[in-house]
Amino acid sequence: MSYYEHDDALRSMLRRARVLKIDDSGSQQLLDLGGLKSERPEKIVRIQDHGFTSHPPKQGEGVMLQLGGRSDRTMFFGGEHKDYRPKNTAEGNAVLYDDKGNVVWMKSGEGIHLTAKKGQVELRSTDDKVWVKPGDGKKVYLGGDGTDGSYSPVMTEAGPSINVMARYA
Repeated sequence: MSYYEHDDALRSMLRRARVLKIDDSGSQQLLDLGGLKSERPEKIVRIQDHGFTSHPPKQGEGVMLQLGGRSDRTMFFGGEHKDYRPKNTAEGNAVLYDDKGNVVWMKSGEGIHLTAKKGQVELRSTDDKVWVKPGDGKKVYLGGDGTDGSYSPVMTEAGPSINVMARYA
């Protein structure tokens, strides 16, 4: 292999691609992609970070890597969509978002901001110690889900809370 052929192989290993279809039913996401002009690789593994998964919308963009320039060794990284990504994120902030406008914004020392574009925000611990009741989204139940009637308002300096309830039994 000449120097120039080697250069071409390296250049062709990495390129931009867009998501056409996703199969998220197995142990790994498999994507059909649109690459160069007529390139349409199918069932390509999407590499994701541990502890996080997402299902990018169609036309989401990322990087297709073909190890050694071989199409049988293709992987995909990314899937961001230009229309849905929050812009002007401050340094040190982190944002989790979807294509409907729902956002979890970690504001680098200023707390966490949750926005539900439609519907409600539900907060529940796995042992049902803290639970925000679906349907009203205004009450926080300490010690369960609030359905058995054994809850009283938590006392505050200003008197009984109207939003925070604690199990008394």
